[in-house]
Amino acid sequence: MRRPEQLAPLGLSLVDRLLDADRPTVAAFRDGLRRDLEELLNTDRRVIGWAADLTELDTSLVNFGVMCLSTVNLSTEQRRAQVVEEIGDIIRQWEPRLANMRVSAVPNVDSSDRSLRMRIEAEILIEPSPEPMIFDTLIDPLGNTVSLTSARSD
Repeated sequence: MRRPEQLAPLGLSLVDRLLDADRPTVAAFRDGLRRDLEELLNTDRRVIGWAADLTELDTSLVNFGVMCLSTVNLSTEQRRAQVVEEIGDIIRQWEPRLANMRVSAVPNVDSSDRSLRMRIEAEILIEPSPEPMIFDTLIDPLGNTVSLTSARSD
């Protein structure tokens, strides 16, 4: 598999081009990427595994999504850091439009808040040059939902 820096810059998906031909390219690309990341993070990965010799399934659509967030233990900082790292790995596996990605936990203001906040910082591989982007992410384990909002990058 080629490394992200070896891949050619990507354009809008076919769906995005058909739906919003009049929008500015960078804004449309950012919105489409946010939507696709939200779909990835709101899709529960299948629970039942497969035989060890079927290694191709690890990178197939059968394995698309994240662990069930309603059952994830987020009670300790160590476990929260592990979940953030796992989600970062999942995004790296399934989202080829991002390069130089960093995923970090954002502390909750209220200590009784059981949600997990993350910040995803990366470069979108788009023509003519990569575009920096930041998504603030809220994981609500009670509602088993993930929402992303685009933050301005500096």
